[in-house]
Amino acid sequence: MRRFIPRKFLALTVITACASRIALIFAVFQIARESPCELVVAICAFALLHFLSQRLSLELGGKAKENLRAYFQDKFLNTMPIQDRAQKGMPLQELSLHYMKTVDLMEPWYSRFLPSAFLAVIVPCIILGVMFFIDKLTFVILLITGLLLPLFLFLIGKMAKQKSEDQWQSFAKLRAFFLESLQGYKTIKIFKKVKERQRDLEAAESEFGEKTLAVLKVAFLSALVQEWAGSLSIALIAVSLALRLMGGSMEFSTAFLALLITPEFYRPIRQFGTSFHVAINARVAWG
Repeated sequence: MRRFIPRKFLALTVITACASRIALIFAVFQIARESPCELVVAICAFALLHFLSQRLSLELGGKAKENLRAYFQDKFLNTMPIQDRAQKGMPLQELSLHYMKTVDLMEPWYSRFLPSAFLAVIVPCIILGVMFFIDKLTFVILLITGLLLPLFLFLIGKMAKQKSEDQWQSFAKLRAFFLESLQGYKTIKIFKKVKERQRDLEAAESEFGEKTLAVLKVAFLSALVQEWAGSLSIALIAVSLALRLMGGSMEFSTAFLALLITPEFYRPIRQFGTSFHVAINARVAWG
């Protein structure tokens, strides 16, 4: 999978995305300093860099998709004769559908998961470095919660991986069953087994629907954990800032700045958790 990565586009995507986050943090500083001119410049820079990162992300996925298609075409459609493909136990039509499905599932892995994996590490580290000089207690809270949230996502990810493997196996079974029914339709009709074949096909379709629903349930659980953990952490920081602000041990500008920067710490981690399910589907399809 790694050999198909357009490294140039991946590096540019990560760099522009990190630069956009830095521009956003700079804009937050300008809000606390009440500098409207610098704020407008920072917001424009953030919007431009964010737009470039999104475009580069799409280019990254497109280039990786082209590399995958060329790989499958060279290795399986040009160099291997038809009888070799048949000996592997997979008909030509099913093999083609398998490759097309694999390419479609792999494209988001390159365009979404890879950049979000880098950003989930780099951006929180940048914000932790900034927060260390703003407020030490908020820095400690971010550090602890930043380590716990990936742990929760890892535990849910193990469950999601198993569910995705079951879904992929069910899809492969349904696909093979459907192609077999189409190819042998005349024989099925001659022996008057159409209704039985129809019931078997409906059973396979129902099984695939159940497996798909199980994957969606795990994805919903993952999103719920991310939102709950992130919101609880932000609320904890907000309460600590409010208590110290009321006690007079902290200035309003410092508390306001820390509170504005805090949500940006969890945003890349949430995006990584969302794209993690795309990565699982891609891994299962590639395997």
